Amino acid sequence: MYTMENYYWGLVAYVLGVMMLTPLLWWLTRFIPWRPIRAFFRLLVLTFLLTPMYAYQGMDYLAPAWVVAVFELIKPQMDKGIWHGLLPIAVCFVIVYCLDLALWLVFRKRRKNTGAEAESSASPAAT
Repeated sequence: MYTMENYYWGLVAYVLGVMMLTPLLWWLTRFIPWRPIRAFFRLLVLTFLLTPMYAYQGMDYLAPAWVVAVFELIKPQMDKGIWHGLLPIAVCFVIVYCLDLALWLVFRKRRKNTGAEAESSASPAAT
């Protein structure tokens, strides 16, 4: 049986592995031209990898939701099947992506307003 220390070290190794994959993900998606679509793919991969959940009722340990979904696909333990693991991923993705879009819209408007003010203040000085 695993101890709590083994669980923590496994968690640290998993998070470090995801952090090492993140620059590769950013590099692979840098060619996507429009920022919301690029963010869609980046956040989809990150929420897929980082969404935690309790694997089974009564367990105190968290597991990646995609791993739980794979185990449910291979050897079903609950009546929900694969949706037991995929539903938390979908919910987390929708929340994170909506928050990202909202922040992008706010900062995009703010950046456009700042750029317009800078152009209007620079125009009279040039003449």
